[in-house]
Amino acid sequence: MDDTCAVCADTLEWVAYGPCLHKEVCSTCIIRLRFICNDFYCCICKSESNTIFVTKALGDYTKMISDFKGLGEVNGSEGKVGEYWFHEGTKAYFDDFDHYNMIKAMCKLSCNVCNKMNGGSKEFKSVEQLKGHLFHRHSLFMCSLCLEGRKIFISEQKLYNRAQLTQHVRTGDSVIDGSESERGGFTGHPMCEFCENPFYGDNELYLHMSTDHFTCHMCQRQHPGQYEYFNNYDNLEIHFRQEHFLCEDEACLARKFIVFVTEFELKRHNAMEHGGRMSRSKRSALLQIPVSFQFRQINEHDRRGGGHGRRSNSSGYEMNMAIEESLETANAERSFDISSNVQTVSTRREEHEIDMIVTPFGSLATTDSELPSRYHHVLGRNTSRAPMEETSFPPTS
Repeated sequence: MDDTCAVCADTLEWVAYGPCLHKEVCSTCIIRLRFICNDFYCCICKSESNTIFVTKALGDYTKMISDFKGLGEVNGSEGKVGEYWFHEGTKAYFDDFDHYNMIKAMCKLSCNVCNKMNGGSKEFKSVEQLKGHLFHRHSLFMCSLCLEGRKIFISEQKLYNRAQLTQHVRTGDSVIDGSESERGGFTGHPMCEFCENPFYGDNELYLHMSTDHFTCHMCQRQHPGQYEYFNNYDNLEIHFRQEHFLCEDEACLARKFIVFVTEFELKRHNAMEHGGRMSRSKRSALLQIPVSFQFRQINEHDRRGGGHGRRSNSSGYEMNMAIEESLETANAERSFDISSNVQTVSTRREEHEIDMIVTPFGSLATTDSELPSRYHHVLGRNTSRAPMEETSFPPTS
């Protein structure tokens, strides 16, 4: 087990756990969740813990209780119960009396000023009674926004005089709030510019703007993530009339939000919804879809390379010229293939005719050339292959 709380990251001194036996959260965080947020679930496994046990954090030597059923069967009333002390507001059992008193004091509605001055204070029945005591007795205030938004004990709430409270709400840098690091990035409570009322945070302000004020759904559709709010519908209707196309019919104005993006949509709406007061021809004219066609005739001069000025300004012209050039290229290649095939056939025919003429002469030439070789071959059979000597020739006289 780590030696820091899994929720607040402070050093674990006291732990609180339920039947699931997860002891990774300090007792202060567990008591705060149960007493202020009414959350009776384990922070680790989210299992419900009707009863918890608070003890000293000793790591592996922390006191563990496995029989929570028997602990719950004890008649739980505030104070000493058997060998433990029971806190009724949080359904928690303590094995240390001092820690039990500290948690009990944190949960009480008491005045911190009186506690410091007198060492003790009476317990108030409600927060409003405590706020009245602080104002009339000490001229101090608690921030009502922090009192509602910050999930902390009443004893942990900060107290301000009137000037400090005003500075706290507007800028968040009062003396009580401390330095910038101590404030944790807090720069004051956001304020509604229409109502001039502050809210605890941006989420609360957004909820107020979405429920009490108006925004243009047409602009949100065209520009997602951009929010422009209007104080009331009258201001929004002026925006509709200036930026969009609002139906000015009395019935549509009474229904509200009858607005369109384009003028054609408004005309079609008027023809469909309010066409009974129009003539048939006018109604038909409004229902016609405005379509414009552009025709361009390409002459021979443009096809052969003229009119470069218009070509650069017309994408349709460029596409037509590209199609024609591709067709001309394809036709040229096809003509070239046909002429090549015809030329190949004629060439082969000429070669065949030449072969028919040349072949007989070639055979004759071959016969004449073969006779000497045969003659020499016959002569060579009876001729000795020994080297010639002088006796082989008749003597000369």
